[in-house]
Amino acid sequence: MTRDTVSTKIVNERTLRVQAPSLVAESRPWCLVVIGGSAIGQRFDLGDAATLGREPESDIYLPEPSISRRHCHLFRKRGSYWVTDLGATNPTQVNGVQVSASPLLENDLLTVGDLTLKLLGPRSPENALVAALRDQATRDVLTGLANRRHFQTTLERALETASDRSRVALVALDVDHFKHINDRWGHPAGDRVLSAVGGVLRAGLRKHDLPGRIGGEEFAVLLPDTSANEALEIAERLRSALAALQLHEQDTPVPLTASFGVAIGSDTDSGPDGLYARADAALYEAKRSGRNKVLLAPPAAVPAAG
Repeated sequence: MTRDTVSTKIVNERTLRVQAPSLVAESRPWCLVVIGGSAIGQRFDLGDAATLGREPESDIYLPEPSISRRHCHLFRKRGSYWVTDLGATNPTQVNGVQVSASPLLENDLLTVGDLTLKLLGPRSPENALVAALRDQATRDVLTGLANRRHFQTTLERALETASDRSRVALVALDVDHFKHINDRWGHPAGDRVLSAVGGVLRAGLRKHDLPGRIGGEEFAVLLPDTSANEALEIAERLRSALAALQLHEQDTPVPLTASFGVAIGSDTDSGPDGLYARADAALYEAKRSGRNKVLLAPPAAVPAAG
Protein backbone atom coordinates (compact mmCIF):
# COMPACT_ATOMS: atom_id res chain seq x y z
CA MET A 1 0.00 0.00 0.00
CA THR A 2 1.52 3.32 -1.08
CA ARG A 3 1.82 6.39 1.16
CA ASP A 4 -0.80 8.21 -0.95
CA THR A 5 -3.20 5.28 -0.53
CA VAL A 6 -2.72 5.31 3.25
CA SER A 7 -3.31 9.08 3.35
CA THR A 8 -6.47 8.74 1.24
CA LYS A 9 -7.78 5.96 3.49
CA ILE A 10 -7.27 8.08 6.65
CA VAL A 11 -8.99 11.09 5.09
CA ASN A 12 -11.91 8.96 3.87
CA GLU A 13 -12.38 7.29 7.26
CA ARG A 14 -12.36 10.65 9.07
CA THR A 15 -14.77 12.10 6.50
CA LEU A 16 -17.13 9.17 6.98
CA ARG A 17 -17.06 9.67 10.76
CA VAL A 18 -17.99 13.33 10.35
CA GLN A 19 -20.68 12.93 7.72
CA ALA A 20 -22.44 9.84 9.05
CA PRO A 21 -25.69 11.01 10.72
CA SER A 22 -26.37 9.88 14.27
CA LEU A 23 -29.22 7.35 14.46
CA VAL A 24 -29.28 7.22 18.26
CA ALA A 25 -31.95 9.21 20.07
CA GLU A 26 -30.25 11.92 22.09
CA SER A 27 -30.98 11.79 25.80
CA ARG A 28 -29.01 14.93 26.71
CA PRO A 29 -27.24 17.70 24.80
CA TRP A 30 -23.79 17.43 23.34
CA CYS A 31 -21.44 19.36 25.59
CA LEU A 32 -17.96 20.74 26.02
CA VAL A 33 -16.25 20.13 29.36
CA VAL A 34 -13.14 22.03 30.47
CA ILE A 35 -10.51 19.42 31.36
CA GLY A 36 -7.47 21.70 31.48
CA GLY A 37 -6.93 25.25 32.71
CA SER A 38 -8.31 27.51 35.42
CA ALA A 39 -11.97 26.75 34.63
CA ILE A 40 -11.56 22.97 34.93
CA GLY A 41 -14.84 21.11 35.42
CA GLN A 42 -17.08 23.66 33.73
CA ARG A 43 -19.63 22.15 31.34
CA PHE A 44 -21.28 23.93 28.40
CA ASP A 45 -24.29 22.44 26.62
CA LEU A 46 -24.24 22.76 22.83
CA GLY A 47 -27.02 23.50 20.37
CA ASP A 48 -26.75 23.77 16.60
CA ALA A 49 -24.10 26.50 16.75
CA ALA A 50 -22.09 28.43 19.33
CA THR A 51 -19.43 31.11 19.43
CA LEU A 52 -16.72 30.77 22.09
CA GLY A 53 -14.95 33.84 23.40
CA ARG A 54 -14.12 36.35 26.11
CA GLU A 55 -16.89 38.65 24.89
CA PRO A 56 -19.80 38.44 27.37
CA GLU A 57 -22.28 38.10 24.51
CA SER A 58 -20.57 34.89 23.35
CA ASP A 59 -22.71 31.75 23.44
CA ILE A 60 -19.95 30.15 25.51
CA TYR A 61 -18.48 32.89 27.68
CA LEU A 62 -14.91 32.18 28.75
CA PRO A 63 -13.50 35.16 30.68
CA GLU A 64 -9.84 34.19 30.38
CA PRO A 65 -7.11 36.64 29.26
CA SER A 66 -5.60 34.05 26.90
CA ILE A 67 -8.87 33.78 24.94
CA SER A 68 -9.86 36.29 22.24
CA ARG A 69 -13.13 38.19 22.49
CA ARG A 70 -14.44 36.06 19.58
CA HIS A 71 -12.19 33.04 19.53
CA CYS A 72 -13.87 30.31 17.47
CA HIS A 73 -17.23 29.14 16.15
CA LEU A 74 -18.77 25.66 16.45
CA PHE A 75 -21.62 24.42 14.28
CA ARG A 76 -23.49 21.16 13.99
CA LYS A 77 -22.90 19.11 10.88
CA ARG A 78 -24.30 15.65 10.21
CA GLY A 79 -24.26 14.24 13.69
CA SER A 80 -21.15 15.97 15.01
CA TYR A 81 -19.51 19.41 14.92
CA TRP A 82 -17.08 21.55 13.01
CA VAL A 83 -14.98 24.35 14.48
CA THR A 84 -13.63 27.43 12.71
CA ASP A 85 -11.06 29.81 14.14
CA LEU A 86 -12.15 33.48 14.17
CA GLY A 87 -8.68 35.01 13.94
CA ALA A 88 -7.83 34.38 17.59
CA THR A 89 -4.54 35.71 18.94
CA ASN A 90 -3.83 32.23 20.30
CA PRO A 91 -5.05 30.10 17.38
CA THR A 92 -7.60 27.35 17.96
CA GLN A 93 -6.28 23.78 18.18
CA VAL A 94 -7.95 20.39 17.79
CA ASN A 95 -6.09 17.49 19.40
CA GLY A 96 -2.97 19.64 19.65
CA VAL A 97 -2.96 20.72 15.99
CA GLN A 98 -3.58 24.36 15.01
CA VAL A 99 -6.62 24.64 12.72
CA SER A 100 -8.49 27.26 10.76
CA ALA A 101 -11.43 24.90 10.18
CA SER A 102 -11.73 21.28 11.32
CA PRO A 103 -14.15 18.54 12.27
CA LEU A 104 -14.62 18.20 16.01
CA LEU A 105 -15.62 14.65 16.83
CA GLU A 106 -16.77 13.02 20.05
CA ASN A 107 -13.92 12.87 22.62
CA ASP A 108 -11.78 15.30 20.59
CA LEU A 109 -9.88 17.96 22.52
CA LEU A 110 -10.43 21.63 21.67
CA THR A 111 -7.79 24.10 22.89
CA VAL A 112 -8.67 27.79 23.13
CA GLY A 113 -6.05 29.94 24.80
CA ASP A 114 -4.99 28.22 28.02
CA LEU A 115 -8.16 26.10 28.26
CA THR A 116 -8.64 22.58 26.93
CA LEU A 117 -12.19 21.34 26.40
CA LYS A 118 -13.43 17.86 25.53
CA LEU A 119 -16.44 17.22 23.28
CA LEU A 120 -18.86 14.67 24.79
CA GLY A 121 -21.79 13.13 22.94
CA PRO A 122 -25.33 12.60 24.27
CA ARG A 123 -24.78 8.93 25.15
CA SER A 124 -21.36 9.37 26.68
CA PRO A 125 -21.21 8.12 30.30
CA GLU A 126 -18.87 11.06 30.98
CA ASN A 127 -21.60 13.45 29.81
CA ALA A 128 -24.09 12.10 32.32
CA LEU A 129 -21.51 11.97 35.11
CA VAL A 130 -20.24 15.50 34.49
CA ALA A 131 -23.80 16.86 34.36
CA ALA A 132 -24.70 15.20 37.66
CA LEU A 133 -21.51 16.27 39.39
CA ARG A 134 -21.87 19.82 38.10
CA ASP A 135 -25.41 20.12 39.41
CA GLN A 136 -24.44 18.72 42.81
CA ALA A 137 -21.42 20.99 43.08
CA THR A 138 -22.82 24.22 41.68
CA ARG A 139 -26.62 24.33 41.97
CA ASP A 140 -28.97 25.28 44.78
CA VAL A 141 -31.61 22.55 44.74
CA LEU A 142 -34.58 24.74 45.70
CA THR A 143 -34.09 27.62 43.25
CA GLY A 144 -31.94 26.11 40.50
CA LEU A 145 -29.52 29.04 40.86
CA ALA A 146 -25.80 28.90 41.54
CA ASN A 147 -25.04 27.92 45.12
CA ARG A 148 -22.93 30.09 47.42
CA ARG A 149 -19.65 28.30 46.72
CA HIS A 150 -20.01 28.33 42.94
CA PHE A 151 -21.12 31.95 42.96
CA GLN A 152 -18.13 33.01 45.06
CA THR A 153 -15.69 31.08 42.86
CA THR A 154 -17.11 32.66 39.71
CA LEU A 155 -17.02 36.14 41.23
CA GLU A 156 -13.36 35.65 42.20
CA ARG A 157 -12.48 34.56 38.66
CA ALA A 158 -14.43 37.47 37.12
CA LEU A 159 -12.47 39.99 39.20
CA GLU A 160 -9.13 38.28 38.55
CA THR A 161 -9.58 38.20 34.77
CA ALA A 162 -11.34 41.55 34.25
CA SER A 163 -9.30 44.07 32.30
CA ASP A 164 -11.40 46.80 33.94
CA ARG A 165 -12.93 46.01 37.33
CA SER A 166 -15.26 48.99 37.05
CA ARG A 167 -17.11 46.93 34.43
CA VAL A 168 -17.88 44.17 36.97
CA ALA A 169 -21.12 44.79 38.88
CA LEU A 170 -22.58 42.89 41.81
CA VAL A 171 -26.20 42.99 42.95
CA ALA A 172 -27.21 41.77 46.41
CA LEU A 173 -30.91 41.28 47.18
CA ASP A 174 -32.95 40.08 50.11
CA VAL A 175 -36.66 39.18 50.26
CA ASP A 176 -38.55 41.69 52.42
CA HIS A 177 -40.46 40.41 55.49
CA PHE A 178 -39.57 36.80 54.71
CA LYS A 179 -39.91 35.74 58.35
CA HIS A 180 -43.51 36.98 58.30
CA ILE A 181 -44.24 34.77 55.27
CA ASN A 182 -42.83 31.70 57.06
CA ASP A 183 -44.64 32.53 60.31
CA ARG A 184 -48.02 33.07 58.65
CA TRP A 185 -48.10 30.39 55.95
CA GLY A 186 -45.36 27.97 56.99
CA HIS A 187 -41.98 27.01 55.63
CA PRO A 188 -43.34 25.21 52.53
CA ALA A 189 -44.87 28.54 51.47
CA GLY A 190 -41.53 30.21 52.12
CA ASP A 191 -39.83 27.64 49.89
CA ARG A 192 -42.33 28.38 47.13
CA VAL A 193 -41.55 32.08 47.43
CA LEU A 194 -37.80 31.42 47.16
CA SER A 195 -38.38 29.20 44.15
CA ALA A 196 -40.42 31.99 42.54
CA VAL A 197 -37.59 34.46 43.17
CA GLY A 198 -35.19 32.07 41.44
CA GLY A 199 -37.53 31.92 38.43
CA VAL A 200 -37.66 35.72 38.17
CA LEU A 201 -33.88 36.00 38.32
CA ARG A 202 -33.35 33.35 35.64
CA ALA A 203 -35.93 34.93 33.34
CA GLY A 204 -34.86 38.55 33.82
CA LEU A 205 -31.11 38.31 33.22
CA ARG A 206 -28.79 38.11 30.25
CA LYS A 207 -27.24 34.77 29.34
CA HIS A 208 -23.80 35.73 30.66
CA ASP A 209 -25.09 37.00 34.03
CA LEU A 210 -24.94 34.68 37.03
CA PRO A 211 -27.67 34.66 39.69
CA GLY A 212 -27.02 32.79 42.92
CA ARG A 213 -28.62 31.97 46.23
CA ILE A 214 -26.23 33.00 48.97
CA GLY A 215 -28.27 31.59 51.85
CA GLY A 216 -31.79 31.73 53.27
CA GLU A 217 -33.67 34.56 51.52
CA GLU A 218 -30.43 36.23 50.35
CA PHE A 219 -29.52 36.27 46.66
CA ALA A 220 -26.83 37.86 44.50
CA VAL A 221 -26.28 38.50 40.81
CA LEU A 222 -22.93 38.84 39.04
CA LEU A 223 -23.11 41.19 36.05
CA PRO A 224 -19.94 40.99 33.90
CA ASP A 225 -19.00 43.82 31.53
CA THR A 226 -21.70 46.10 32.99
CA SER A 227 -21.66 49.80 33.89
CA ALA A 228 -23.19 51.28 37.02
CA ASN A 229 -26.18 52.66 35.10
CA GLU A 230 -26.77 49.33 33.36
CA ALA A 231 -26.56 47.47 36.68
CA LEU A 232 -29.08 49.82 38.28
CA GLU A 233 -31.46 49.34 35.33
CA ILE A 234 -31.19 45.55 35.60
CA ALA A 235 -31.73 45.61 39.38
CA GLU A 236 -34.74 47.90 39.00
CA ARG A 237 -36.22 45.59 36.38
CA LEU A 238 -35.83 42.63 38.72
CA ARG A 239 -37.33 44.57 41.62
CA SER A 240 -40.38 45.47 39.54
CA ALA A 241 -40.80 41.89 38.31
CA LEU A 242 -40.76 40.54 41.86
CA ALA A 243 -43.25 43.13 43.07
CA ALA A 244 -45.57 42.23 40.17
CA LEU A 245 -45.66 38.51 41.01
CA GLN A 246 -49.08 37.29 42.09
CA LEU A 247 -48.55 34.54 44.63
CA HIS A 248 -51.30 33.02 46.77
CA GLU A 249 -51.42 30.79 49.83
CA GLN A 250 -54.77 29.47 51.08
CA ASP A 251 -56.53 31.81 48.62
CA THR A 252 -54.76 34.78 50.20
CA PRO A 253 -52.33 37.00 48.25
CA VAL A 254 -48.73 36.77 49.43
CA PRO A 255 -47.02 40.16 49.09
CA LEU A 256 -43.51 39.79 47.68
CA THR A 257 -40.91 42.52 47.42
CA ALA A 258 -37.15 42.63 47.76
CA SER A 259 -34.51 45.22 48.60
CA PHE A 260 -31.43 45.60 46.39
CA GLY A 261 -27.87 46.88 46.78
CA VAL A 262 -25.61 47.42 43.76
CA ALA A 263 -21.81 47.73 43.91
CA ILE A 264 -19.29 48.30 41.12
CA GLY A 265 -15.87 46.65 41.15
CA SER A 266 -12.78 48.62 42.08
CA ASP A 267 -9.05 47.95 42.29
CA THR A 268 -9.18 49.17 45.89
CA ASP A 269 -11.64 46.46 46.98
CA SER A 270 -10.22 43.68 49.14
CA GLY A 271 -11.18 41.10 46.54
CA PRO A 272 -14.70 39.67 46.17
CA ASP A 273 -15.41 40.02 49.89
CA GLY A 274 -14.90 43.78 49.72
CA LEU A 275 -17.18 44.11 46.70
CA TYR A 276 -19.88 41.98 48.29
CA ALA A 277 -19.63 43.91 51.57
CA ARG A 278 -20.36 47.18 49.76
CA ALA A 279 -23.33 45.68 47.88
CA ASP A 280 -24.63 44.20 51.13
CA ALA A 281 -24.30 47.54 52.94
CA ALA A 282 -26.33 49.24 50.19
CA LEU A 283 -28.93 46.47 50.44
CA TYR A 284 -29.43 46.99 54.17
CA GLU A 285 -29.60 50.74 53.72
CA ALA A 286 -32.42 50.06 51.22
CA LYS A 287 -34.18 47.98 53.89
CA ARG A 288 -33.61 50.58 56.58
CA SER A 289 -34.98 53.37 54.41
CA GLY A 290 -38.26 51.66 53.47
CA ARG A 291 -37.57 48.40 51.56
CA ASN A 292 -38.58 47.48 48.00
CA LYS A 293 -35.96 49.76 46.44
CA VAL A 294 -32.57 49.72 44.70
CA LEU A 295 -29.58 51.63 46.07
CA LEU A 296 -26.09 52.04 44.62
CA ALA A 297 -23.14 51.58 47.00
CA PRO A 298 -20.58 54.40 47.16
CA PRO A 299 -17.21 53.72 45.51
CA ALA A 300 -14.64 51.76 47.44
CA ALA A 301 -12.52 53.91 49.73
CA VAL A 302 -8.98 54.60 48.60
CA PRO A 303 -6.48 53.34 51.23
CA ALA A 304 -4.70 56.09 53.10
CA ALA A 305 -1.07 56.63 52.16
CA GLY A 306 1.36 55.10 54.62
